[in-house]
Order: sequence, then C-alpha cells, then structure tokens
Amino acid sequence: MHFLPTSARPWRRLLIGLLALTPVIAACGDDDAEPAATDTQPAVAADTGSDDAATEMVTLTGVMAQGGPTAQIFPLFMAIENGFYEEEGISLVIEYSEGSSDAARQLAAGNVDFGIFSPAATMQTVYADFPLTAIYEMYYKDTFDIVVPADSDITSMADMQGKVLGVSDLAGGEVPMVRAAMSDTGLVEGADVSMVVAGEGDPTTVRSFEQGRIDAYAGAKRDILLIDAQGLPTRRITPPAMQAFPGDPVVVRTETFEQDRDLLVRFVRATIKGWAWAIANPDETYQLLKDDYANATLGDNPVAEDFWQLVLDYYAAPDDVDPHGTFVVEAWESYMGFLQLGDAEQKALAGPVDLGAVLTDEITIEAWDGLDLDEIIGE
Repeated sequence: MHFLPTSARPWRRLLIGLLALTPVIAACGDDDAEPAATDTQPAVAADTGSDDAATEMVTLTGVMAQGGPTAQIFPLFMAIENGFYEEEGISLVIEYSEGSSDAARQLAAGNVDFGIFSPAATMQTVYADFPLTAIYEMYYKDTFDIVVPADSDITSMADMQGKVLGVSDLAGGEVPMVRAAMSDTGLVEGADVSMVVAGEGDPTTVRSFEQGRIDAYAGAKRDILLIDAQGLPTRRITPPAMQAFPGDPVVVRTETFEQDRDLLVRFVRATIKGWAWAIANPDETYQLLKDDYANATLGDNPVAEDFWQLVLDYYAAPDDVDPHGTFVVEAWESYMGFLQLGDAEQKALAGPVDLGAVLTDEITIEAWDGLDLDEIIGE
C-alpha cells in the first residue's frame, strides 16, 4: 500500500512539493481552480503537531481535480488548520492535477491513496475496468453551468440549433455536461451545435461574446462569475435536470476500501470535523483561505467573496441527506443516464456501471459515530 509513517512536526508548517501529471481517460477538467502555470503542480503536506518526536503518523496522499489550492476543498484545509488529521494519526499530503480525468488516472495507477474528482471521471474509470469506490460525498452540487448574455434571445438549449457554444477547453470538465444537455435536447454536436474554446471567464470569453464568436458559454461557475464582473451579465440555460447533477466525491481504489477501512474512517472523520468547523466559522475560514491556503482563487480576485458563497452553496446537502457526506444515489443514477445519451461519439460514458458497487456510505456513517459537533465547533 501507499501509506507511510512520518515523524511528527509542527502543524502549521506547509511543505511544498511538485507533481507532474498528464490527462488521460475522458474529458473531465478543472473545477473552479486557477490552472497551473507549468506542467508541475504544488503539493501541500499537512505536518503533525505532537510534542513527542517519536510519534509515528500515517501519510495519506490525495489528488484533487484542481490545478492548485482552491477554496473548493476547504474542509481539508480547515482540518489541517485545526489539527484534526493529527488527532487521527494522519499526515495529509494534497497534490493537484490537470483535471478530473488526470486525477482519476493517478488514483487508478496507484500513485496516490485517494482522489477528489468528478462523478463522470469516477464512472468512466470504473467502466474502463479500474475498480474504484466512492466513500464520501465531498460536496453536493455540480460546479458547471451553461449561460448566455442576459439580453440574448436564447432561452434554453433547444434554441442552440445552429449556434456556437464556448467552453474553457475541449477536454474541460463542463464538456460531459454540455454533451448530455445537447443529447437531451435532440441536438448533435458538430451538426447542430459547434463547440469552440473561448477562455475561462476572462477577457477572451467576454470578447468572444461581444464579437459574435459564441452564442453561449459553458464553464465553471466561478469563471461565469468573472464574466459578470467584467460588465457582461449572463443568464443560465442549463437544463433543470443537469442542475441536480452531483458534486465531487472522495474516491479510493476498491482494494484500499477493502484493506484499510479503519484509516479511511479516521480520514473521513477528520474531514467532517474540518467541514463542520468551517460551516460554523465561515468568516474566519474565508480569511484563512484567502491569506494562507487558497490565495490563488481568493486573493486578489474581484469575485472572491461571491466565489466563497458559491462554494458554501456547493456543500449544502439536500434536506433528506443524513448524515452529511452520504450519497444521493438518485442524482448519480440521473447523471449516469445523461452521460450515456447520444451516438457513440457523443456519449461521455459508453455504458452503465454498477453504482451499488461504486458508492458506499459505510465509511461516512462509521466516521460520524460518536462525533460531538458542539465540541468540534467550540475548538
């Protein structure tokens, strides 16, 4: 297995490493994070905080779908900040990737112990015969949208016949959702709707709209915030069914789930603590993220506060979810069905997977057992 002991050190020190990754598997890209400027990505190691230098910790390494630190994974950062992983005997290492496909590849190859990436990449990887198990729903809402200028005559995807839709990248994480939306509306990519690269909510995207190069844009919701901030108000045309697609889970190889359950329970327990503390202390969390953990997405950013509120909304579970972190299977089933729409080339998922084998609440339920949220929030 990948788990290694490490000696304890002061918690708040961050070790910066490098990880070079390449995208494989399927089109599932970055989720709401600043893309990396080079082929190498920073990794953040959570040091331990025991006074006993002889204490042995277990190193747990995870890969994110994002290209760098983002507020989107705030439970991990706040668990680091408060020493919750240390309490569970875990030294956490966070690595970054070039998107969900790349992160899924790293996990399937055994280069990391867990990943946080899209449901689409999870199902695509399982369909390709790499057994994965999703153990915890990190957040509940999909992070992508399809929008048009507020004054556009286009009111739904059905109006996109003969139009051009911009995306951040033709291998971006929004593409499976866009293709599902086209298929659901009876549109065919290429014949009915063209897709072109049109920036990431930056001036390129705005110019593409203003010059008539694109009629609609699909991308991360954070990127769409940037479009509005540049003086171009937008309006959502994402089909309602797609607005209910699930967010990213914590995923492990199935062999890890079977062989290291206790470690996974401790990891999820500490992560739940990080989430609960942050929800109870949103202003302090925002400042910690802005200053120390996710400066790239919250630092000098005109939409930083709006993005933080958007991230908090990602984590808002449906009313019938209990406890937090368990899966809404119906949302996954719906997403899987949409991913299989269209002809062979348009399908984002070639066939169904057994979600009963992919999704499990066992780890999360055990992690919640005996947790005292009042005690956690008061720390």
